Amino acid sequence: MSVICFMDELVGRRPDGRLQVTASALVRHFGEWQERAARTPVYVLHHGRPRLVLLGVDLLDRAAVDEAAVMPPPPPLLTAVLDGIDLPLLLLDQRGEMGIANAAARARFGDQVATGRALVALSSRDGGALAAAIHRVLDGAGAQRVALVADRFPERLLRIVVEPLPEGCLVRIEDASAEREARIAVAERDAIVAAVEATGLAAIARVSLRGYLTAPRPALAALLRRPVEELAGARFLTLVDPADRPALGESLELASGGSETAARPARLLTGNGEALATRVGFWPMRVGGRVEEVVAALAAAAA
Repeated sequence: MSVICFMDELVGRRPDGRLQVTASALVRHFGEWQERAARTPVYVLHHGRPRLVLLGVDLLDRAAVDEAAVMPPPPPLLTAVLDGIDLPLLLLDQRGEMGIANAAARARFGDQVATGRALVALSSRDGGALAAAIHRVLDGAGAQRVALVADRFPERLLRIVVEPLPEGCLVRIEDASAEREARIAVAERDAIVAAVEATGLAAIARVSLRGYLTAPRPALAALLRRPVEELAGARFLTLVDPADRPALGESLELASGGSETAARPARLLTGNGEALATRVGFWPMRVGGRVEEVVAALAAAAA
């Protein structure tokens, strides 16, 4: 009878019915409580408040399997929104493991961004720095930035931004090498245009898909003997002699649709009222496979 009373004093229950025990009682009667913990979780009290949970290994493994089994799939709308973004995006859970990878990330990194994987798999060289940044964010730090070379693309430098979310974090992956290549391409294009114009052989103009000049250059203004300010926003075909507008307008329309056309002779109207004989060629300027503008090259015809 005394043993039963002793055990009754030992056993306490939380409001939800779970067992709890003081730390001192657990130490004195550990054998008894480890048997109980093998069957059900036991909350260990410290100064009257729950601080630890004693749990059998079998129960822990079973709970992990159950959690994985009932983990809800990502909302379809969220998946659709993320897949519509060209930038590789990853959503990590509170443990820093992969939750959702959008279509751009899956296409670029494949099974390295599979659900449940850790992002250290991206880089054997820089994975530790990335993992540290993720842990800092999960521990409450602000956005972290890491430069990384992925094993799958050793020639590319990736810029990774880890941002906190209410539950987990967002990882944005940008190709820093692509940004540098784009800047080089723009500088190269500008240098080629300037070099061509410096020879006096041609003036280069950009024409919007609606037919207006955009950012006219001094060489064009000099060719037409007009102020640059007058050309800004002007409709290109208004600078062409009316007799030549139908043919040149057809070439401009074809280039706006993506076709490559041969240069045509055309007379352009100068600021002093003269008709300047020229040859005009159009070329579609594509961005991401879509025509954004048309480039026009205008050269004075030989006398």
